[in-house]
Amino acid sequence: MSVRPIVLWASRQPGTTLRFAGRDAAAATGSLTGPEGTIAFRFEREARRLILPDRTIYLDDYGWEVDEHGRIVFRSLRGGGDDGR
Repeated sequence: MSVRPIVLWASRQPGTTLRFAGRDAAAATGSLTGPEGTIAFRFEREARRLILPDRTIYLDDYGWEVDEHGRIVFRSLRGGGDDGR
């Protein structure tokens, strides 16, 4: 499996830099640096599961966040009111 999903996902995160520390057939590890600082990650390639210290994110082949059933989960990254607009 490819690391493409996490590369595409990271490219959509404003101000985030992705750095790989290691890769093997099962997983890739590294760090994500963003406005809040640097955090470690583990990306399980077969499951396309991104494991962060505070949450787990599932990705599709194109780096979009999905739920456990593969349905796209839309979360706006735009600032605005409480309703996300």
